[in-house]
Amino acid sequence: MRTWLKALARQCGATQAALAWYDDGHATLAAEVNVGALDVSQDTATEAQRLALLTVAEECIDQGVSLLAPTPPGQVSTWVTRAHERLRAQRRATVLSVPLPGAQIPLGAVVLSWSDGNPPTEDAQAVLIDGLWRLGPLLAAHRQAWRPWHWHVRQAIRQAWQRWLHPQNMATRRWRLALLAAALAMTLVPWPARVGGMARIEGLQQRVMVSPTDGFIKAAHVLPGDHVKADQVLVDLAEQDLQLERDKWLSQIAQQDNAYAAAMTRADRSEAAISLSKLEEAQAQLALVDEQLSRAQLKAPFQGVVIQGDLSQSIGAPVKQGDTLVTVASTDGYRVIMDVDETDIGRIRIGQTGVIALSALPWQTLDLQVQRITPQAQTREGRNVYEVQARFTEPVPEHVRPGLMGPAKIRIGWCPPLWGWIRPVVDRGRLMIWSWWG
Repeated sequence: MRTWLKALARQCGATQAALAWYDDGHATLAAEVNVGALDVSQDTATEAQRLALLTVAEECIDQGVSLLAPTPPGQVSTWVTRAHERLRAQRRATVLSVPLPGAQIPLGAVVLSWSDGNPPTEDAQAVLIDGLWRLGPLLAAHRQAWRPWHWHVRQAIRQAWQRWLHPQNMATRRWRLALLAAALAMTLVPWPARVGGMARIEGLQQRVMVSPTDGFIKAAHVLPGDHVKADQVLVDLAEQDLQLERDKWLSQIAQQDNAYAAAMTRADRSEAAISLSKLEEAQAQLALVDEQLSRAQLKAPFQGVVIQGDLSQSIGAPVKQGDTLVTVASTDGYRVIMDVDETDIGRIRIGQTGVIALSALPWQTLDLQVQRITPQAQTREGRNVYEVQARFTEPVPEHVRPGLMGPAKIRIGWCPPLWGWIRPVVDRGRLMIWSWWG
């Protein structure tokens, strides 16, 4: 910058040139060069001279025009040139100041002085002023390129604040303030935090009715969804084979009874003992067949609803002992089983409350309370989940049945919503970083 000022002074024939920048309502001296001898040599005089230069620059910048002192003969200046006149009297020189153009106010000013009393002609001054005006943006860009980074940050903040306060941005300012308030609320205001998962309703008691023996299905009296009463017949098994088996053992009992009586008549104790043991065996087999006949009809163990077992299309089909035929769930009470992901199970505690919204009844939610947490994880859809058992804390509507499913959420405390959303990402990122670096 000093090199450029010295070249400018020599080209114009000036003995001194100075460049001042204008910031925050005050001018600051950027560079000053002397070409030729000056009659001011003391430090105090040099400081006074710099203050005079800054006053001249501010006078030029405030009015936004080029100022010359003294005024050429025959011309009358309508601009204020008091600082120029004082500097001219101090230096006994001609003083010319040229403002550097800016967006709204000048960026600064160039001050030239001729101590020999031979300033450039009016045409030369016009060319000089025009050149400095054209060179102003380049000087400003050069200046900004050498400014520190914190200055650029302050300028960006200041410009953004000025745009914010501009009257034309009133509507924009309102919705931005609304967004800012919403962001602050989501970041600082604690909201109820919840952990969710899919849940299903099960009966408090559930009984699986199995085939007591090998046989065939004779009749099915219920379908899934039917309400049943205690001891109501659900399924009839074919008993023809059991009746034949019963007749067989009845004949065996009669035969062995006659053999035992004949042996006692002959006083044949060994034959009597054998006949007695066979008689007792036949009686035991008959009792077993009678028990199987009594279980040929599967009856409901309690009042409830059938949740599984459509045998209407399996009449006459063979079944084996232990095959599942019908599942009955009690309607006296229900429990809710919720699948909670392993990343959230650590925040579930017994006694916490929540709600469930059934897929069949999305307009209604039911209150829950956690009763039990299973210690063993299970794999569901490629992820590990834990089953959390909960109970209803209010009367259950009549249309609620076992087997219904829907999302459930458990309240685990309070936290800002933004943290609740980003917490899973932060936890997974922290785990990933730990797995990489240990």
